[in-house]
Amino acid sequence: MKRSYGIAGNGRASTHLQAYFRLLKVPYKLWHRSSGLRPETALGGCSTIFILINDGAIARFISANPFLKTKTLIHFSGSLNIKGAFAMHPFMPLCARPLSLEEYRRIPFALDPGVPLKKLAPEFSNPVFRIKKSEKKLYHALCVLGANLPVLLWQKTTTALTGELGIPRARVQRYFQAALDNFKEDPARALSGPICRRDAATVASDIKALGKDPFAEVYSAFAKLYENN
Repeated sequence: MKRSYGIAGNGRASTHLQAYFRLLKVPYKLWHRSSGLRPETALGGCSTIFILINDGAIARFISANPFLKTKTLIHFSGSLNIKGAFAMHPFMPLCARPLSLEEYRRIPFALDPGVPLKKLAPEFSNPVFRIKKSEKKLYHALCVLGANLPVLLWQKTTTALTGELGIPRARVQRYFQAALDNFKEDPARALSGPICRRDAATVASDIKALGKDPFAEVYSAFAKLYENN
C-alpha cells in the first residue's frame, strides 16, 4: 500500500509539519475540529496519521476513532507513552514563522529506542536520538525548563527596560544576545553580575527594587539556587 499522510490538528506543530510537507512536495490531508468534517471522512484514506493535538486529548482521540487502529499513528509529545502510537518529538522550540527546507531538515527528532525514522516518515532525513520511555517525563520537563523559562524572563525584562526605562529594544536584545553568546562559548562560566560573584548585598538591593513584582521571588529563588549549588 502506498504511504499517504494525514494530520489531525491545526496548531503550531501542525502548521510547521504542513510547511515541511509542502517544501518536500509530499501531499497530505488535514483534519481539525473547525473543519466541519468527521476525522474518518478527512483522514480515512491515509496510511500514516500525525496526531498533533493537545497531549491530554491524544489517547481519547485514538480511542474515539476506531478507524485509526489500522493506521500508523505518530504524535509529537515529548512526555507521553501512548499505546498504538509512535513518539516523534521535535527537539526544537517551534517559532511562529515557517522555516526553510534546510531549517526543517536540521530539526532533530527524539524517537523511542529501536524505531527508525524511515519507518515513520521515509521522506525525512532529520537527525535523531533516542529517549527511553521511562525517561520521557524528565526529558520533557528539562526541555520546557530550558527553552521557556528564559523566554518568560526576557519578555518581562524587555517590556520593563524598553517601556518603563526607555532603553531602545535593539540595545536590550544585544544585551541578552551577549548572555546567550557567553553561554555558547563557555556554559560553566556564563553567569555574570552579583549572583555570579555571590554579592549578597547587591542581590538584596535588586530584590528590594523589584518590590511586589512577582519576579522578585523568581530572582530570589535563582540567587538561592546558585548560592546553595
